Amino acid sequence: MTGLASETSCLKELEISINRPSERGVININKMELKNQLEILKIINDAGDSEKFKEQYLFLKEKFTSESEAEQINDFVDKMLKESMEVSTRNIKEIRLRYHLIMNKEIIPVSYIAKNYFKKSKEWLYQRINGNLISGKSARFSDSEIDTFYFALHDLSNKIGSIAINP
Repeated sequence: MTGLASETSCLKELEISINRPSERGVININKMELKNQLEILKIINDAGDSEKFKEQYLFLKEKFTSESEAEQINDFVDKMLKESMEVSTRNIKEIRLRYHLIMNKEIIPVSYIAKNYFKKSKEWLYQRINGNLISGKSARFSDSEIDTFYFALHDLSNKIGSIAINP
């Protein structure tokens, strides 16, 4: 085979592979497309638009019908819903804590709690209680800090409740 014939043969093979992708190539494209569509679903979910979420979810179910694709969609949605529930639970804990602090702000020793339970300043604690912006982000309690605050309130309640005044 001459050099020109060899090059022509290679070009024809390349043309065939471009115009007729292998099954593996199609699968990879579908996987990428499914991944992109799932990311769009997550963005819609994060935006809180339930109508668009439902529309995108139904589109995914119609377009990606193989068993493995359906399983991937279901796993993705399950994971996303679990994450949303965890965030909601965390937000509820934080709101409940703020409510209790507002309702009892005159009797809760914030400085004492900051110093003795968090080893931080009262300003640090107030930043989280009030959700102040720190470096462009809202200061929030972590899950463990919320638990620590509730422990502190419970511990102080026990300490105060155990004080007996003898006449």
